[in-house]
Amino acid sequence: MSRFLIIFSIIFSVLQLSAEQEIKIVRVIDGDTVLAESRGTEIKIRLSEIDAPEMNQPYGTNSKKCLSELIRESSSLKFKSDGQDNYGRSLGWLVADGKNLNYEMIKQGCAWVYDRYVINKTIYSFQNGARLKNIGLWNQNNPVAPWIWRRNN
Repeated sequence: MSRFLIIFSIIFSVLQLSAEQEIKIVRVIDGDTVLAESRGTEIKIRLSEIDAPEMNQPYGTNSKKCLSELIRESSSLKFKSDGQDNYGRSLGWLVADGKNLNYEMIKQGCAWVYDRYVINKTIYSFQNGARLKNIGLWNQNNPVAPWIWRRNN
């Protein structure tokens, strides 16, 4: 019987992680992090698979504005969890009106694909499209990836 309960608990936990939950954005912190409210609790969410310019980095403010606009334009916002990071933030994807906002940030040239944490390799085609169109951060001369910026600053 206890074996059944353990297996049931594991399956239930996995289903919970893959489920989307309705959220309300309290504040956009930067281009890849938001403070949200879900079921009466505030949670800090770090968007999976992307890395946005730091706020003190060129295009950092623009990236934050880009995410804010994507959120503001949506009528229904959900969060699909991918666990937690080492800083206690919830990891996952923001889904607005059926659109993955993490991927929209890449498509609009507002963030980089975070190579180290890629789950869906299709995301690279979105980044290549933005780069070829010369939009967003790809319109800058020699844009610096956030992980390199953090290491050097």
